Amino acid sequence: MQDPFANALTHYNPQNCSHPFHEGDLPPLFGNNGYALSAVLTDRFSAEEIIGRTVIIHSGKDDFTSQPGGNAGEKIACGQIWAVSGRQ
Repeated sequence: MQDPFANALTHYNPQNCSHPFHEGDLPPLFGNNGYALSAVLTDRFSAEEIIGRTVIIHSGKDDFTSQPGGNAGEKIACGQIWAVSGRQ
């Protein structure tokens, strides 16, 4: 099966840390009836470091062990970060 999100590349991991401790590994996204919410407060990266990067949503749960991405299933959605806090 071809990965429709192959251009999204891999997790943001400038320090080459193992999963789940790399900078780009965000907390789980919780969904309910087709809606989801996620709020993240982190000191792993600055807002400026992630402009132009991609957020990827996987189909399954993260096992917090498997490398490099937690065996969370196929990529089902993604989006690029364009601006932070109203800055462009």
